[in-house]
Amino acid sequence: MINTLKKYWFFLLIALIGINYAGFHLLGESIGISDALEHVESEQVIRKLKQKDFLYMLFIDAVLILDFFLVLFFLFIAGRKIVQLIIKK
Repeated sequence: MINTLKKYWFFLLIALIGINYAGFHLLGESIGISDALEHVESEQVIRKLKQKDFLYMLFIDAVLILDFFLVLFFLFIAGRKIVQLIIKK
């Protein structure tokens, strides 16, 4: 598995950038939906906008969880390398 990750890290990085771009784009759309909810009076339109906002926020939360996981994972890898260097000395 590690060899596969070493081989395709560039494609995974591009995919991660694309997912983050989509998440931030949906965040902007979600702000627009929240603004539109203030001015809409039809119950049907309000329901559709709330469903769309819920789906956008679900995707945004998943992207943030993925980003936090990657940050913690890289900190773990770096900490493990530092400990290995200290033990070797």
